[in-house]
Amino acid sequence: MTLYQFPQYFKLKELDKKGWLVRVLLVCAVFVLLIIKMYMAAFVMDRAVGLYSVLTSFLLFNILVFSYFKYKDPFLKIYNKKIPEDNLPLVSIVIPVKNEEDNIENCVTSALNQTYEKKEIIVINDGSTDSTGKILQKLKHDYKKIDFKIIEIVNSIGKKKAIEEASKISKGQIYAFMDSDCNMDLDATEKAVKIMYHDPQIGAVAAHGRVRNSHEGGPFDHFLEKVQDVYVDASCRAIKGAESTFSSVTCCSGALSFYRRVAIQDFIHEWAHDRFLGDEFKFCTDRRMTAHVLSTKPPYLAGKEGNLKEKVNGYWKIEYSQHIRVTIGVPSSLLSLLKQQVRWRKSFIRSIFSTGGYYWKRPFYLALLYYIQTSMRFFRPYVVAKTVFLMPFMGDYITPIIWFSGIIFTGMILAVDFRLRNPGDKNWLYRPIFSLLSTFVYTWLIFYAAITIKNKSWR
Repeated sequence: MTLYQFPQYFKLKELDKKGWLVRVLLVCAVFVLLIIKMYMAAFVMDRAVGLYSVLTSFLLFNILVFSYFKYKDPFLKIYNKKIPEDNLPLVSIVIPVKNEEDNIENCVTSALNQTYEKKEIIVINDGSTDSTGKILQKLKHDYKKIDFKIIEIVNSIGKKKAIEEASKISKGQIYAFMDSDCNMDLDATEKAVKIMYHDPQIGAVAAHGRVRNSHEGGPFDHFLEKVQDVYVDASCRAIKGAESTFSSVTCCSGALSFYRRVAIQDFIHEWAHDRFLGDEFKFCTDRRMTAHVLSTKPPYLAGKEGNLKEKVNGYWKIEYSQHIRVTIGVPSSLLSLLKQQVRWRKSFIRSIFSTGGYYWKRPFYLALLYYIQTSMRFFRPYVVAKTVFLMPFMGDYITPIIWFSGIIFTGMILAVDFRLRNPGDKNWLYRPIFSLLSTFVYTWLIFYAAITIKNKSWR
């Protein structure tokens, strides 16, 4: 069965007219808040806190404008076009796994059952000590008619090197990398292939994620999953959507991303053995790979920049499609969540020296927003400490109240956006909670990540 038999898998219009009107009102509300903050920063608030608050609203305003009014899903541009049967590219779906006995069957089955038929599945069992290996062998027996390879590694070598092993035997023109605790929608590969086939300048495509178990039980069941679900959804549709407007997505998530083989094959070994500050760097698996694609040009289009779209200056394009869907497994305890966030911040620090080193070559305005946002990550702890602790002690209560109100306001803006796109989904209520978690907990992890960046422990 092919995508053309499943028209219900996508919709041409994201929102109706009423929904678009609400979006316009949201953007207007953020713009009004930005003007108010500029006045407050100049005449009422502490200057440092005021400047940070202004920049926060400035970034939010730009993200909403670009993701709402400029973003065009690349799939919707070509959904009704077909690929000639003799031109269908082979796709290598690569899944590294270690000790995922509870998730691996659903994960691999979602790959095996893809509507796109010209595929090979390569699973790397990276030294699992649980029942993962037995489950994989059973799946291989059950799906004999599909090109399904299992690479058994006795002594664990890590995710990146496991992917490198798969790249040595893969034959696909397109890679699909998926984490072992995720499940992709059955039409995900077919949609990605259509996007990449009809635009040879696209080097990678990022998918839209939602969190597994985020709709189970009552309001306090799977609480952290619900909180993370609204964040993952917004980070895809808002942030990646805005970046995709300029074909310059900064991070193709390991949950599910598609890469053109020619864009990354020669880089995989360097990526798998990445070194930072003189030592092997086990993190930054997603951002570092994305950074390479962003910084290179299609070899078969070299010297033809004049025929390419000026907005990407002849470099590979990286797009995001909200119609390519993946369900993601996330930490369910606070401790595991904090450990994950520390790893992500180590990756962020590393990415400053990769993505940050050349992102200025991408479209200027987007690059400006990127560098502002990156700088604010390091300035944020100072603002939080000064606003929460120092200013009330010194008798200034106005600035903290205005600043805290801005946090809740931002959370509510994104909550309404979530509800517009996901009618009937009650998880929108958790968006302000995530804003508080990010501000008062995540903020401090950047220091710990920097101090322990040479620690090689993945878990």
